Amino acid sequence: MLNLLLAQSTGFGDILSMAFPFIIMIAALYFFIIMPQQREEKKRKQLIENLKKGDRVITESGIIGTVIEKKEDEVIVEISAGIPVRFKKWAIRGLANGKES
Repeated sequence: MLNLLLAQSTGFGDILSMAFPFIIMIAALYFFIIMPQQREEKKRKQLIENLKKGDRVITESGIIGTVIEKKEDEVIVEISAGIPVRFKKWAIRGLANGKES
């Protein structure tokens, strides 16, 4: 009799039990992929806004240089003595560790 009642039960409980794995996958995706990327992007934006003259930076293309001027949406980086190059702020990856490569 109990088996008959369990076999006939359809409704919200079945939908919830089918949706539970998807809810868990979405939560895992958020906590392991989306949230860390958002945190990293926030730190990168903060770093770019706090750049100042004399900071050694590395660009997305791997060029290492020293900031000589910061404009509204550009940064002028000296990559070698007397060779300034303009970069968009989004092209700055981060601070260089101070060692020459």
